[in-house]
Amino acid sequence: MCKKVVFEILKMLWEGLLNLFYPEGVSCSICGDEIGDVEIDLCKNCIGEIEFIKDSFCEKCGKILSDANKSLCSDCRRKDHYFVKGRSVGVYEKGLKEYIYLFKYNRYRNLAAPLGDLMGIYIDRFFSRRDFDLITYIPSHQERIRERGFNQARLLANRVGERLNLESKGLLKRRSETIKQSKLARAERIENIKGKFILKDGILVKDKSILLVDDIYTTGATVNEASKVFLDKGADKIQVITLATGRDVE
Repeated sequence: MCKKVVFEILKMLWEGLLNLFYPEGVSCSICGDEIGDVEIDLCKNCIGEIEFIKDSFCEKCGKILSDANKSLCSDCRRKDHYFVKGRSVGVYEKGLKEYIYLFKYNRYRNLAAPLGDLMGIYIDRFFSRRDFDLITYIPSHQERIRERGFNQARLLANRVGERLNLESKGLLKRRSETIKQSKLARAERIENIKGKFILKDGILVKDKSILLVDDIYTTGATVNEASKVFLDKGADKIQVITLATGRDVE
């Protein structure tokens, strides 16, 4: 075999190894366009479809305020919450709403990575990593997991945990199935979720600071009920991060 042929074979093998470990053409997790070497696997166009929450949000829950001169949304002015602080990446509209739908209902599991990365960026902005002893998530009922194939909050929490170098753990379980919160009015949501979470056997949260992860914040009934369970068991404080939230309605 001539030297030229050997050289070409070795060159092909080397290029194959480079493509294996440093693949060209990383693509956007939403549209598939090539995006190159970026921190988040989303292209500029798909990121541009998200209305990120940067200012004029409720100091307590993170919801977009209808009156920028106020510090709390109408929900938080009416009722206190068991969690200390909640923040969301963006508004539950347009692109982000579509991406969450693809993730939850069209089984786009690969979206857990870029969406979880966005949450990680917002955690760095609004929280201190040293604040958390535990990362957990809102549990899904087994019927929902059978329908979707996964619990989206768990996948997001796992990704967040990777960024924070802190293992995400399932601390809660549901007592029973509930009517979907999205189908209910505010007062009905609070009643529907009341008493539905319990701590898993053998789990200790006394004096722990907990980061609670979920996909969508609306009235806060779900994360508030989960926070209550932790505090009743002696947790120090609960903070909440979600992908999306709504706008305050006076």
